[in-house]
Amino acid sequence: MTHVHSTATRPGTAAGGDPSRAPVSTRVVVDAAGGDGPAAGALSDALTALGLAPEAPDTEAPDTGRADSGDPAPAAYCALLLGEEAYGAGRSAGLDRSRVRAAALAIAAAGRGRLVLVTDATGETHAGTDPDRYARLAADRAWWQHLVTEVAGRGVTGNTVVTGYSPGLGHRLSAEAEAGLLRCLVQRRPTTAADVAATVAFLVSEGCSYLVGETLPVDGGAGLGQIPSLPAGPPTTAPAPRRGAPREQPPPEPVSGQDLLGHKVLVAGASSGIGRAAALHLAGRGADVILAARRTQALEEVAAEIEARGRQAWTLRCDLSDAEDAASLGERAWKAADGVTALLYAAGHLGFSAVGGDPASAARTFAVNLHSFVAVTEYLAARWRDERMPGAVVGVSSVSSTLSPVAGLEYYGASKAAMAQYIRCLAVSVGRHGIRANCVAPGIIETPMGDAAGPDHRRGWISRIPAGRVGDPHEVAAVLGYLLSGSASRVTGAVLRADGGFGLGDVAPLRPGYPERAFPAPALPERAEGENR
Repeated sequence: MTHVHSTATRPGTAAGGDPSRAPVSTRVVVDAAGGDGPAAGALSDALTALGLAPEAPDTEAPDTGRADSGDPAPAAYCALLLGEEAYGAGRSAGLDRSRVRAAALAIAAAGRGRLVLVTDATGETHAGTDPDRYARLAADRAWWQHLVTEVAGRGVTGNTVVTGYSPGLGHRLSAEAEAGLLRCLVQRRPTTAADVAATVAFLVSEGCSYLVGETLPVDGGAGLGQIPSLPAGPPTTAPAPRRGAPREQPPPEPVSGQDLLGHKVLVAGASSGIGRAAALHLAGRGADVILAARRTQALEEVAAEIEARGRQAWTLRCDLSDAEDAASLGERAWKAADGVTALLYAAGHLGFSAVGGDPASAARTFAVNLHSFVAVTEYLAARWRDERMPGAVVGVSSVSSTLSPVAGLEYYGASKAAMAQYIRCLAVSVGRHGIRANCVAPGIIETPMGDAAGPDHRRGWISRIPAGRVGDPHEVAAVLGYLLSGSASRVTGAVLRADGGFGLGDVAPLRPGYPERAFPAPALPERAEGENR
């Protein structure tokens, strides 16, 4: 059964932009010690075009701001590490670790800020390159991750942007080598400084507050392992054209703008939790939203909030555990809103398994988390292809897709892992049609599903999170909004963890300075240490 609710757009009532898009500081230090002058200049120009104010690091007083003016240190620091030999980059001098660390500690002392590493070091092995040079880049990246973990609990988030091949950032290959490289990309073009700057702008934003130690691949799907067909004969100097590809997406709006105006986003699972937060976030950025879930009253409440923000909303009742209901959702949404430009699938079911199996739990978990997602996605992807229009898909997976935090997650973890891999494969299949597909894997979040963790387990989980806290739905929503926006037009096939750094593998009792156990360890009987585990 479908119930449609449409709110009329109120002219002149739309806000100037979602506050989570605003930078923590318009001043952004661009430290070029590990890059080169032209690359830093190109990135700085692109950041300026977005409304930011890049500046060189203060070599005399990196921890106190501008020595002459007494201004506080900028709350955003971007370090360059560019030297990927396989891309034809020059040799990198490496990070100025003492300067970067001093800046990071100064930001942490202020209690709030952002760190960004921009690098072309892929971590992949390339035949014919210098292994020592590769190892030096890898060592700097590992050092960066440890620094990020150190300051994460003090209001500072640090993340990494991997650029892919970018002549604008100093990469130089022969025409034949460049053509061969581009054939292996989902998006067959080089990365530009503007692509990188758009992601840096997101990483220094207010909303990027629970993404810790993550790597954002702004590389057009370079890491997805796509294998191109290689015709016989001498190498060509141009990659094969993409037939049927729509026009390129417009450049991203400045950080203060409503960058999703004109978009109609279908949000599945919009009645509560991450889906609800995402729907409101998207409306704040100018999108109109089609809301889908089982609980119509909750959807009406979300729709009313969207209307209050001056945007239009439609509500569709849909039981995503029902195959027939899910199969028709894409078409119903398209008809209701006269088009859909993006899909955000935030519906999820936490079905626990049992020793010996639980067929009913397995069926519902896979239906909601995977099969219905596939059904809605396939309808919309085909429609976008036929209409020759770009599209974007973002799914909400889980850290349980790669980790197993508690017992009983066989169904849930497997379904979320399947979603993530489906998205990676989808990105390769639909990239030629101008469609992007990405995924966010949240950790423990303040939602009804997150409440399934009891207080003792919750304390144990928090002890493993470098940020030292549970995440909020609006923090995940900001990552989802970025991936749906033009700022991520060069990102496809990515799975980003929004987990406060949990996926980095920090173990609290092994951490230097860890004060105490989250709860007292039970005393063991004297008779046998190995019993009663």
